Amino acid sequence: MKHILFTIALGIAGQAWSQSATPMATSSAEISPQKMGLRDAIAYAKEHNASYLNAQKDVLISKETVKQTVALGMPQVSASAGFQQFLTVPGSWIKNFVEQPGAPDFIFLKFQQEFTSNATLGVNQLLWDGSYMVGLQATQQFMNMSKLAEAKTLRDLENNITKSYITAVSTQKNLALIEANLVLLERSLFEVQALRKEGFAEQLDVERLELNVSNLKLQKEKLANAVLLTRNILKMQMGMPMENSLELADDLEALEAAISITDAEVATFSVSNRIENRILEQAITLGKLDQKRYKFSSFPSLIAFYQHQENTQRPEFNFFQGNLPINNSWVPSDVWGLSLRVPIYSGGATRSKIRETELKIAKAQNDLNNFQRYATMEYENSKNSYLQNLQAVIIQKQNVQLAEKIYAKSMTKFREGVGSTLEITQAETEMRMANNYYLNALYDLVNSKIDLKNAIGQSVQP
Repeated sequence: MKHILFTIALGIAGQAWSQSATPMATSSAEISPQKMGLRDAIAYAKEHNASYLNAQKDVLISKETVKQTVALGMPQVSASAGFQQFLTVPGSWIKNFVEQPGAPDFIFLKFQQEFTSNATLGVNQLLWDGSYMVGLQATQQFMNMSKLAEAKTLRDLENNITKSYITAVSTQKNLALIEANLVLLERSLFEVQALRKEGFAEQLDVERLELNVSNLKLQKEKLANAVLLTRNILKMQMGMPMENSLELADDLEALEAAISITDAEVATFSVSNRIENRILEQAITLGKLDQKRYKFSSFPSLIAFYQHQENTQRPEFNFFQGNLPINNSWVPSDVWGLSLRVPIYSGGATRSKIRETELKIAKAQNDLNNFQRYATMEYENSKNSYLQNLQAVIIQKQNVQLAEKIYAKSMTKFREGVGSTLEITQAETEMRMANNYYLNALYDLVNSKIDLKNAIGQSVQP
């Protein structure tokens, strides 16, 4: 089948990656098989897929970023304390104020005590800063962007899990068809061998059927390995350990019926429903806020401050003693004021940053316009593929019924002695091909439904 080789190649790569990325766990004998439908697989992936878990963490990080930005506008309180001892106490030479015979002209006086200590409590409050005001808006928009990114990650996860689940189910269905055809062909071989013993069939008839049986067994082995590979790909995307045993509860026909597409959905399209469009619009909004922030950085900023300080100077280390003389007391001081900062010239850096944001906004707008064209094309293509695949499933289903009738008539003719094993093998081959064509058409239809739902901005989860 046309998708088997592709899934096998993906599976080999997926196995190599998972073996290097998944840590050792308990033995498989200790882990009971898990039977999951598509809904169960998606629910499991929401709790274990690393990309989606990280997207949720990014939302929490953005919330903390908002809190940090808001905190910059809250009162900033700080306290400090210091102690020092002069190993050599400084002093000054001053003119001698005592006038008497023999007195020196200058005397050396020490005004500084050997031990000093201080404690300070300060409060700063931002009164006005244009960049801060814009920053508050930007942090909220940044949080919105992280939520959009989380929604897109979830949408992509649902799509990937659904497509991987469908591939695994389709491969499993292919294996079941091969096994059913093998049972029919082995039964035919048994009957022809019996007829050969009675002289009503030739050895060539037996050998022809034996060749077909051998080829089918080889295909069965390849498909059995492909089933394991496609399930490993599904487990990897779900975040499930490779050693876990996974059984698929849904079949392809049930999934095709569960993922419904109405005529209104086929005919309706609005690019605003696409999560990618909202992300690109949000990027433009953030770019404009960034540009506004740089413009406001040229405006003055005003800060109010208050400071209370206690100082003491002592001739000896007696900080833990009581009943000290007045000259050992702590001396308080209080001060408040305003600090105004006025940017005057930044060497052209601000103007350059504003111009840079303009260019980035223009690029984001180009990306948005390009995506809108692409989304429209994607919708048209997925709609046409869906309608074509829907018709193909109807035709291929009729072909399966016809091929089964031809095979039944060929067996009847052979038993009545008017047919040949060549007719049986041809009819069996045609029936197998008809089933494969139908299964591939059904597989393509389900995938086209997923693509169409994605194109119109709807969740694929049934």
